[in-house]
Amino acid sequence: MNAGTTAERVYDRLKREMACGSLSPGARLEPARLAQEFNSSPTPIRDALHRLAGERLVETRASDGFHVPAVTEIGLRDLYRWNDELVRTALRVSQEPCRQAGPLVEPVDAADLFAFIAARSRSAEIVTQVALANDRLAYIRQIESNIVANSLDEIRSINTALSQSTKSTKNLIQEYHRSRISIIPRLISHIFQNSSSLR
Repeated sequence: MNAGTTAERVYDRLKREMACGSLSPGARLEPARLAQEFNSSPTPIRDALHRLAGERLVETRASDGFHVPAVTEIGLRDLYRWNDELVRTALRVSQEPCRQAGPLVEPVDAADLFAFIAARSRSAEIVTQVALANDRLAYIRQIESNIVANSLDEIRSINTALSQSTKSTKNLIQEYHRSRISIIPRLISHIFQNSSSLR
């Protein structure tokens, strides 16, 4: 297996582990330990970590190496607001009218639905930015599902609105993000409890 293939494998695995919370926010990512755990040499590990840092899924600290980004109230609020703006912008610039394009056949979760809306914009930049925001919110959305009882219903409502009205779809997207911003303190508390149990 060459270094490029190994780096891709490591990259995919690190992303999965961060998305499911196996690597908790704030955790230090030591290339030597990860190399042993992932059955790899340190070089592909570092390559994957630098790539993840470029996507803001990993932080680099000058004197302390790589870390999973910590979750803060201000940072999470900014991320939700950014995602809200991105998805509503995608809807606004979409070249297909809502009634013509229709909804996603089966919205599995927010990430799938927002990626679908981004794809309809036919803007490579919007598609990329929504994908990056989805990756950064992956673990948070798992925590959301433990707190927001009607999360799937919200996604279905947005999806249904796609074939009816751009305005109502935008309003539902905005309300979805407002509701998430309102529970940020509970999300952070839940994340802290999960992180403590992993130590």
